[in-house]
Amino acid sequence: MITLTDDLKHRFVNALTDGVAIVVGYVDREGDPHVSPYGSVHANADDQLALWVRNPQGDLIEGIARNPKVAVFYAQLSSRTFVRMRGRARVVGTDAERARVFEGMHAFEQRGDPERKGVAIVIDLDRVEGRAADGTMFSMTR
Repeated sequence: MITLTDDLKHRFVNALTDGVAIVVGYVDREGDPHVSPYGSVHANADDQLALWVRNPQGDLIEGIARNPKVAVFYAQLSSRTFVRMRGRARVVGTDAERARVFEGMHAFEQRGDPERKGVAIVIDLDRVEGRAADGTMFSMTR
């Protein structure tokens, strides 16, 4: 069972403030592997991540339509906290879901799309593993 800790949830939503990149890996529209940092990644639930994609025609949107499997990587070197996650991404459709994703992300990212023209993505996590700041290793699967 996957249950993101409060510490991880806090780290994800504050990654920009902490100077940490969260990188999302996916297969792009050409079928090639691609990685990109996203400042909007945050926990949407105990077993979900969410992110806001400002460009609705971007590679990530087309990529997950073809292949929803994604990888997400968080690494804060100063605390030696590393988290590798795998899951299935999907575009959310309802206005309420879009609003929840938008409102859950870092304020800096919200200011980047004040008209909310972007796309909300939810990632249902299948695996989370890594090393916590206290040195504890962890592994969770759906």
